[in-house]
Amino acid sequence: MVKRIGIIGLGNVGEAVAHSLKKHASLISRRTGLKLEIKSLCDKEKRKRRVAERLCVPFTTQALSLIKDPDIHIIVELIGGIQPARKFIMEALRRKKNVVTANKALLATHGREIFSLAKKKKKAVGFEASVCGAIPLIKSISQGLVSCEVRKIYGILNGTTNYILYKMGKEKIDFAAAVAQAQKKGLAERKPYLDIEGTDTLHKLTILSYLCFGVWPSMQKVHTEGISKISLLDILYAEELNYRVKLLAIAKKDRNAIDLRVHPTLIPIGHPLSETSLSYNAVFLHAYPAGQLLFYGEGAGGLPTSSSVISDIVSISLNEKGIMRREEKLNLKNVKDVKARYYIRFMALDRPGVLASISKILASLKISIASVTQKERKKGKFVPIVMLTHEAREESMRKALAKIDHLPVIQSPSQTIRIEDL
Repeated sequence: MVKRIGIIGLGNVGEAVAHSLKKHASLISRRTGLKLEIKSLCDKEKRKRRVAERLCVPFTTQALSLIKDPDIHIIVELIGGIQPARKFIMEALRRKKNVVTANKALLATHGREIFSLAKKKKKAVGFEASVCGAIPLIKSISQGLVSCEVRKIYGILNGTTNYILYKMGKEKIDFAAAVAQAQKKGLAERKPYLDIEGTDTLHKLTILSYLCFGVWPSMQKVHTEGISKISLLDILYAEELNYRVKLLAIAKKDRNAIDLRVHPTLIPIGHPLSETSLSYNAVFLHAYPAGQLLFYGEGAGGLPTSSSVISDIVSISLNEKGIMRREEKLNLKNVKDVKARYYIRFMALDRPGVLASISKILASLKISIASVTQKERKKGKFVPIVMLTHEAREESMRKALAKIDHLPVIQSPSQTIRIEDL
């Protein structure tokens, strides 16, 4: 069986996919009986023609010429961004071609529209590479857990932020120095906003929400915090308390509602997620009746991600219909109604009565203190006070912090990080 492929976008992933398809064509054929051929490669930059020449494959700068080619069965979109990627994918589906993409931003923004058209045209959309790179997470959930109900997801979905937090703790360096290291290694962009402010993780959580719960959430309604406000102090204090700081994507289903969040989180040392180092990704699932499951591996990079793209190409070529989850009507829980334990770091004047003032405000909002430590003594100067609370409502915590930060003895803003006792 011969299937012809058109690849649009020859960045790190696109080039790796093209090379891997050529290199492993005979292996794929032996294992599946498929003969996969790259009919054409496309990139807006003419210099990418050299990639096609090395592979002895036709090249074009006109993506629509691939999409209109009747001999091409599968369009692989690897240019990223919203436009013109959306235009290309929609046109490919209209022309009844199957699509494979790694474009998490596009799926998070226009997933409902894309999957709706794919269903109408009876075509497949492969998106394994859109979440966690090389980790076969999408297929594992959609096929391996097809008889299970996913109830909770905790995910380290962004390798850049994990690398930054890991380096801060390991080498005792500040945030800026860790970001610089990530940029030097090619793990962070020159302007790494999408990574460090949690947007990339939010895109991936949105896709997992559809996959696990049948809900395309409005991203504006999903509480999202990045790691730019995490200091070395917080990482060191968390370690003393037997926790590590990770940027987590969290999804929990409770009856007819789902709780979706992205934010820095304290995780107990010893849990597999807390031990996820460098730029690796990890996802911890609670599914019934399967139980607790851990997925771990490289979440980015051309070669690792190319394996997921090729997996989708093979699956679709074998006439698998692809993943088409029925949408469900579930309410999105407001973060203000979420209950959690909290780590709080105040910078407070070292003088009598300060702790009593803080405790009084917390008590007035029914927030119970689990432990408190004053880290230093500098009479008459601001010093860190670290608290852990028992479970409290988010809205109450926000009100308490607003009052505490207005105290003349507090140097605002105070730092809060939610705790997940996994």
